[in-house]
Amino acid sequence: MADGVYLIEGENAGRFPYCNCLLVDRLLIDSSCGIDRLKEVLDRFDSLVLTHTHPDHASGAWFAESRGKRVFTPHPNTRVEELARRFAPGIEDRWKDFAMNVAGLRDFSGTLYDESHDFSTENHEVVPVKTEGHTVDMHLFLIDGKILFSADIDLTSFGPWYGNPESDPERFKRSVEKLFSLDFDVIVPSHRPPVFGRDKIEGLLSEFLEHFDRREEEILELWRAGRAVDEIVEISPIYRGRKPGRRDILDYFERNMILKHLKNRGIEVE
Repeated sequence: MADGVYLIEGENAGRFPYCNCLLVDRLLIDSSCGIDRLKEVLDRFDSLVLTHTHPDHASGAWFAESRGKRVFTPHPNTRVEELARRFAPGIEDRWKDFAMNVAGLRDFSGTLYDESHDFSTENHEVVPVKTEGHTVDMHLFLIDGKILFSADIDLTSFGPWYGNPESDPERFKRSVEKLFSLDFDVIVPSHRPPVFGRDKIEGLLSEFLEHFDRREEEILELWRAGRAVDEIVEISPIYRGRKPGRRDILDYFERNMILKHLKNRGIEVE
């Protein structure tokens, strides 16, 4: 990526439940590249900073901590039980089963940070950029003003994800829009390969933004046609029916996202 800046590609090309990580000198950003890959770079970093505490970003934190690495977290909830209550109330046990047995998440502790924290290394400026909407705690990282580690502003064809109770599609949308004002020319998303060149980056950011309004219009059209929320979940305007593995959990998150879009238009559903 640059002198002293290395992409650590996650297993399965960084696709969920893994993610790409970034090594900046002896600072590692995110941890869910897979335990085997984490072991390979263990002697190359002293500190780990998490963009946020979703299992596909934080699942290696316990391992790094157990090997004497300092872990920085943007949220105080770092125990699996706490994360389950926060991210999936009502289906905590199912979420814990997935997070622990598929993603590999374990309890960890960490030093709390916010966007005022300076993570700069000996050779590189590393600045956290707070972005709300995906979760309340997600931070991106801008390296030397030119390389942006964009976490779950991931520029995938799926689009933005905002299925937790704390998620907010309107705030997420504003967070994405904010990136147009930052002068970077390389973006490193969590779940796809890096993108080089400002024109291409802006094109992909614009496509990512389009998902918000397109989904909302489709959900509203279904609602106005008399479809109940459960029917809309079955039609699956967000996941498009692609729900491998734990469909029950993904239906739960899709329902949350549908309800958020309806609420955004003043429609409250019990």
